[in-house]
Amino acid sequence: MLISEAKIQEIREATDIVEIISGYVSLKKKGRNYFGLCPFHTEKTPSFSVNPEKQIFHCFGCGAGGNIFTFLMRHEGMSFTEAVKYLAKKAGIQLVFDKEETPRSQEAESLYLVNEFAARFFKENLFSPLGKQALEYLKNRGFSKEDLETFSLGFAPPGWENLVQFAKQEAQELSLLVRAGLVAQKGSREYYDRFRNRIIFPIQDLSGRIVAFAGRKLNDEEEGPKYINTPETEIYHKSRVLYGLYQGHQAIRELDYAIFVEGYTDVISLFSAGIKNVVATSGTALTEEQAKLIRRYTRKIFLMYDADTAGSTATLRGADILLANDLEVNIATLPESHDPDSFVREYGKQSVEKHLEEAQSIFDFKLNHLLQTPEENRTEAIRSILESLAQLKDSIRRSLLVRTLAERLAIHEKILWDELQFLLRRSKKAKKQPPSEIAKRLDHLSVVKKSKKEAAAEDLVKLLIHDWDLAAPLVFEQLDLNELNDSRYFAILNFMKNQYKAESYPNVTELVNHCYDVELASFIVQELEHESKTVEWADMNIPRWVNDCIITIKVDAIQKQIESLREEIRFAQQKGQSVQLLLRHCVELEQKKQALEKSRQINFVEKN
Repeated sequence: MLISEAKIQEIREATDIVEIISGYVSLKKKGRNYFGLCPFHTEKTPSFSVNPEKQIFHCFGCGAGGNIFTFLMRHEGMSFTEAVKYLAKKAGIQLVFDKEETPRSQEAESLYLVNEFAARFFKENLFSPLGKQALEYLKNRGFSKEDLETFSLGFAPPGWENLVQFAKQEAQELSLLVRAGLVAQKGSREYYDRFRNRIIFPIQDLSGRIVAFAGRKLNDEEEGPKYINTPETEIYHKSRVLYGLYQGHQAIRELDYAIFVEGYTDVISLFSAGIKNVVATSGTALTEEQAKLIRRYTRKIFLMYDADTAGSTATLRGADILLANDLEVNIATLPESHDPDSFVREYGKQSVEKHLEEAQSIFDFKLNHLLQTPEENRTEAIRSILESLAQLKDSIRRSLLVRTLAERLAIHEKILWDELQFLLRRSKKAKKQPPSEIAKRLDHLSVVKKSKKEAAAEDLVKLLIHDWDLAAPLVFEQLDLNELNDSRYFAILNFMKNQYKAESYPNVTELVNHCYDVELASFIVQELEHESKTVEWADMNIPRWVNDCIITIKVDAIQKQIESLREEIRFAQQKGQSVQLLLRHCVELEQKKQALEKSRQINFVEKN
């Protein structure tokens, strides 16, 4: 079970947020709060505030904010559980596990359990007659039974309702499988499997718990993408996960370097060959969170890709993210037509290790690429090297590399320094830009583009913060939280709903302390800071705003049902089955959606 809410509260009360953050930021007391230079963006004037009374932090520059747990999650790349364990150890508190859980922890624990249930289903299918072709495919890839066990591989058989029917037999709650992204919904009572005829790769967190799944289609001739993943959930954020880190973190720490590859099979093949210090970003661009995560185990990174991928813009951008996090970056390029999976299967462990020994630093890699570029096309290549140099925190190393670059290219060192200084100034300006935009905006809209549903959910949270007495009855008497079960705002709205039912008002500390999502915590703190300062809420038509948000959320839910139906119709047509009932249901949903949109327009006209 998860750490109990009571134990989390005990740790929170035993922790001095000022003392902990002082270990990372030099703080000075000013009035009731403590101020220092923000650790999350570059600034010269302190705008980072820590409030010991409320036990929260907030940067008035970049907008970062939250509680002591989210501070460690943001600054150190910890998961929530890791942050709790770290603070418990510092406070001398022994962790216990309790069955009495809050809605937040119950939801997370339920997702972990349903993922374990699904993993068992997929594994059983792999070793059943249904999985014969999939098992043969994996054996032909060189995967042993031990490899399949180590990475918990499985198989989702063909058909639309295999997992659904198994879940019904086992009395599993289907709505929970929907929230976990394992099952999709088509109508109010009909469900179908997300993964069909695919090899399943469970994705695990650092404690080994399954947070998500990826599925590779067994037959490349079939329609659809080669890989599909479960969507992000309360327990799965793809930007914070490295595939294979659970299996390989001890080897990474012992060998003091990590090998980054692209895909799941790359990781498993290298691991099977005895190269266990390997992780994958799983087809996504490398992120700041992943860089901070790997930095806890090593400072030395090898990017092992094929020749095309090694020189790609995405790879070089990822290398710069690693450099900016004070990591040493090397490129191990494989021969053309080979990825790590195929290379290690054909040539073996020693050949892989030889390529690692011959790996180039990111600067040598870029420089050698530059020297092969015609002189008339070298400007951008030089600038790319300088952009990487601008990421270095070690100014001495930067100076030595600038000198080397000047000598190799026969360019005056001053010219390179002038361009590098320009890039450094631009980088600092870029880091400062988001705060100024945040400070200017009057509507507090996020600079990150959101879906309409997420924007509507955020607005509801905002309205509840600013006018609880008016907004809470309007929101919680109309809103079906199940329509937001895949939203990052689900947990905080669920907490607020429980407060409303208890005829209570959530105070500042309670709200922030129930945010275990870094970005959501920052949003809540920003709204609390704006509560009495910027917006004249008396001038807002809150009932209309609430109604509009709820319609947006309902329309989104209906649209997803329509899309699921269309997929089912397409599948039925391919099989020569009747689609009359499905088409009728689709028309009914379209009419329902149009009626909601019409009610929104009528509501707008009547109240203007």
